[in-house]
Amino acid sequence: MTDAIYWYVSIFFWLFLTGIGIPPAPEEAGILYAASVNALHSEVWWSLAWASCGLGIIAADCVLYGVGWRWGAKLFEYRWVQKVLSNERRQRLEGHFTQHGMKLLILARFLPPLRTGVFLIAGATRYSFLKFLIADLVYAVVGVGLFFFCGTWILALIHRFESTALVVGALLVVAYGLYMYYRLLRRRELRGASEAPISVLQGPEGSVPPGEPAMNPAAAVAAQREARTVLEG
Repeated sequence: MTDAIYWYVSIFFWLFLTGIGIPPAPEEAGILYAASVNALHSEVWWSLAWASCGLGIIAADCVLYGVGWRWGAKLFEYRWVQKVLSNERRQRLEGHFTQHGMKLLILARFLPPLRTGVFLIAGATRYSFLKFLIADLVYAVVGVGLFFFCGTWILALIHRFESTALVVGALLVVAYGLYMYYRLLRRRELRGASEAPISVLQGPEGSVPPGEPAMNPAAAVAAQREARTVLEG
């Protein structure tokens, strides 16, 4: 029982750390790790291994959401954050949240460099936490379950034939499949990219008509009079 708990904890922290971007690795690799643990250790129950994956992912996402909620727009001024998510991409993603919030949250899961930034934006823009959590639960059940059971089936097949060449070949095929899937989603993102809109985290900027002064001296006297009335009243 103690050994099983160790494996559950290792699965949880693998998914938690990769979920917050340490290192920026695909979550699918952690899910396949959980599948391998379940296949190779009889004391590990598949249901708890699956649950450990989901809980690790949800916990990491909630941390990123909380960080975005706490620091808001100031968070994206840090240089290390801009390395993860450029200003142009951030502004484009912010614009998509109003219409495709839940779709964007689910799609971002399959793009490790983008995933962290999307969840930070969700918190910074005060996106509905309930919808955020629902999107996470959908992936934790459907997405994690799909990768987990496919990985278990592949590992069981490898164990059945007990061939080193088959093991190496299967790992290469899985790695290549994940890479191509990443490139496909990346191309779709770039194809749909348009000119970055004005950030919803920034206030609207005023505009000055051509040929007009930036300040109106005639309004200064009235403004001073109004301010004096408010302060003295």
